[in-house]
Amino acid sequence: MRILVDSGQMKQCDKNTIEYFGVPSLILMERAALGVVEEIDRILSETSVVKEILIVCGFGNNGGDGLAIARLLWQKGYAVTVVMPPGAKTVSEETRVQMGILERYRIPIESRIPNREFDMVVDALFGIGLTRDLTGLCLEYVLEMNELRGKKVAVDIPSGINADTGAVMGAGFYADMTVTFAFAKLGLMLFPGAEYAGEVVVKEIGIDRCSFLAVKPNNFCLDFGDLCEIPCRKMHSNKGSYGKVLTIAGQKNMAGASYLSAKASYLTGAGLVKVVTPEENRIILQQLLPEAILETYGDALDNLEKVLSWASVIVAGPGLGMGANAKHIVKKVLRSATVPVILDADGLNLVADNPQWLKEAKGTVIVTPHLGEMARLIHEDVQVIQNRLLETAKEFAENYEVICVLKDARTVTAVPGGFAWVNDSGNNGMATAGSGDVLTGVLAGLIAQGMEPQYAASMGVYLHGLAGDVQTKERGAYGLMAQDILEGIARVLAEFSRQGKE
Repeated sequence: MRILVDSGQMKQCDKNTIEYFGVPSLILMERAALGVVEEIDRILSETSVVKEILIVCGFGNNGGDGLAIARLLWQKGYAVTVVMPPGAKTVSEETRVQMGILERYRIPIESRIPNREFDMVVDALFGIGLTRDLTGLCLEYVLEMNELRGKKVAVDIPSGINADTGAVMGAGFYADMTVTFAFAKLGLMLFPGAEYAGEVVVKEIGIDRCSFLAVKPNNFCLDFGDLCEIPCRKMHSNKGSYGKVLTIAGQKNMAGASYLSAKASYLTGAGLVKVVTPEENRIILQQLLPEAILETYGDALDNLEKVLSWASVIVAGPGLGMGANAKHIVKKVLRSATVPVILDADGLNLVADNPQWLKEAKGTVIVTPHLGEMARLIHEDVQVIQNRLLETAKEFAENYEVICVLKDARTVTAVPGGFAWVNDSGNNGMATAGSGDVLTGVLAGLIAQGMEPQYAASMGVYLHGLAGDVQTKERGAYGLMAQDILEGIARVLAEFSRQGKE
């Protein structure tokens, strides 16, 4: 699991490392520069021809990193051109030292970007401290760098990108790669910043978990190795050992949502899945998923308490509709169920009209809204939510004491207490009908097997994205369908099982 930080957390870690642990700032700067040079050397070392590299530096420590990078590249034999705005009155102490070193090596610093081509463009203009829109000469620099050919590398974060939100402040440097230090910054993970960052490489420079001191990190991102947290299959077990998923989904002519969610639960490892749906869906579901137990609304609504008591986890909402039956079901589930409840789609739309139901819930509730559903839940504009994705998810989780899975190109999973996971698996091919229904089934399958809901939520989002990535490599993004993601779940878990045995 990777730690993600905002600008304030990173600055405090940097300060703690220097002042508490006694690591000189210039040593951290030198290690950062070495990390970037290592990546540049890897990219450009394919031929023996001397490479032309442009490094554009600012006055802060990010600029100091750039100056150190220029010197190290020059010592390796690269042809470097260093550009820095004129008038160095506000230069940081460390950057002033680096300027002096370059002067003694007789490496010139220019004030304008030369009108010629470069093999690589390195952006060290602004770091994580930028809080205002780019203007003047710095804006010109960024626009000119974007127009140049050659590989583009950003130091720590692309200039113009907000380190906390990923917002573009006036303009942003388009990088093929961003080499960042110690921890990935939230602005590199959230869109639109993620699009500007390109490939993100995190380099160790001497700042680690210890640098948080007494304060605990609160934002994370999962890796493939984290799949080991999924409960193991025991040799001595049976279908009852892996939990019971109750999927209340579908209305007339909406059997697909029930099928996709229920099958995803089975593929993720649940032992039993019962689907409650209208009578009209019976034949379709029995043909598509004969493994599922089926109950229709006529029987289930009359004995809803008994039906709910059967389950280890409950899914309510996919394709459910907004009618009287749907309203009765969602209200009853939230007020009566003592097991975790995953609320999706129409379940969320019904709650948007009746938000007090969330406050009345007896068990743990996981909500899985996309941006439009969240807009209805909190009565806010979609664009506003998208611009503050992390904050919105955290606030909703805190206000309603639920686990909030806010779905977007970078899905955020937030839990009460201020902790969140930003997901970086998945791709644009997954923007297709039924993908969300598959996700609810994955979450339910993990919880049924005994995972704690807050970890199952973030893990399920990550696994769902990996499944989409595996399938997109073969089928492409345009033709990906929700049923393909189902197949991807089985493939990812099979691959992880094979790696675990090797």
